[in-house]
Parts: sequence; C-alpha cells; structure tokens
Amino acid sequence: MKKIPYHYTNIAKQAFIITLMLRALFRLLIMTEIIIFKVDKFYENTNIPLTILMYVVIFAFLIALLRGHTFCYSLYDDQQLIYRNSLLRREKKLVFTDARLAVLDTFGIKFYADADVDPKTAQPVFFLPFFRDGIIDAVPVNNFYKYLKARGDMAVIKKFRVLPGYTKKWRFVTIAYGLLAVVCFMSLSTPLTVIIVLFQNH
Repeated sequence: MKKIPYHYTNIAKQAFIITLMLRALFRLLIMTEIIIFKVDKFYENTNIPLTILMYVVIFAFLIALLRGHTFCYSLYDDQQLIYRNSLLRREKKLVFTDARLAVLDTFGIKFYADADVDPKTAQPVFFLPFFRDGIIDAVPVNNFYKYLKARGDMAVIKKFRVLPGYTKKWRFVTIAYGLLAVVCFMSLSTPLTVIIVLFQNH
C-alpha cells in the first residue's frame, strides 16, 4: 500500500516548541534544586508527587505537539483508502467503489457516493484532512490525486492551484512562530540565572 504522511508545519513552529520544552526543563531543574537543597520558604510548600505529575503532563503534551504530525497518516491501494490515527488507535476506511465524486478543497479531500450531489450541502462518505498538527506531504498527496484522476470511475474536482499549507500566506505563520520562538528563547535567561544562583549558594 502507498502511504500519505503528514509533516511539521514549519521549522519555526518546531523551534518554538523546543524552546518551551527548554523553559519547562529549566523550571524542573529549579524545583529539583529546591527539593535537594531544601530551600527555606519554598521547600516546605512543595508538593513533590504533584510537582512530578505536573511536569510529566507538561512534557508529554509538548512532545505530542512536537511529534503530533507523525500520529496520523493514510494508506491506499487499488481497492481502498485507510486513514489512521495511531495516537487514538482509530482508523476509517473507504472502498473506492463506494465513491463517485472526490472534491479537493482547502481543508482536505471529500468523497461522495453520488457524482451529481452538491458538495456544499451533501455529507461526504469519507474525509481525508490536509491538516493534522502538521500539513499533508505534497508529493504523496499529488500522486494520490493523479491516481484518482486515472481511475476513470470517479469524478475529481480540485478547487485550488497550490496545495493548502504551501501558499505564500503561510509565510506569515512561519514569521509569527519565529517571533514567538525568539521571545521564548530570550526569556530563558531568568530561570537559567535562578538555577546558577541556587547552585552557587548551596
């Protein structure tokens, strides 16, 4: 079967999430120093099990954001299309003979049982999203589009020229994530200073 994967939206977003992880790591180091050195006025008010649980949840959430695009993917052959979410352990299947119309719009590919339906009002029998904590890989989805066109038993309508997620307007999203990453990176100096001061004083 051929695979249609997703990949991260842009490097700036990944850098932002990594800086958030660094910030959480620095905060964890501060809490560790408070517990080890038994810092007055802080150690007595520290709930160690709750603190550990909180940071486990924080790191699990950030790792899920960093690698979220790898959890979803699609597989297809000459008979069917399968969309899988490995995180939730769910999958949906479409047998191609059950669809007569495929519409590629700004959100994904919608499949309809009847070729004469109005895509604006009709409910699709299957939906393949373009965005799942990342954007769909352009080359495999383009190959899938060509495959659908070549089948001959299904009408295919494409409502865009450039695949959504790859247009010029997404550069603004990259810039926004880049600015957030810079601001977050600059803010790391404060917790780093606290770590050094606590270590030097104990």
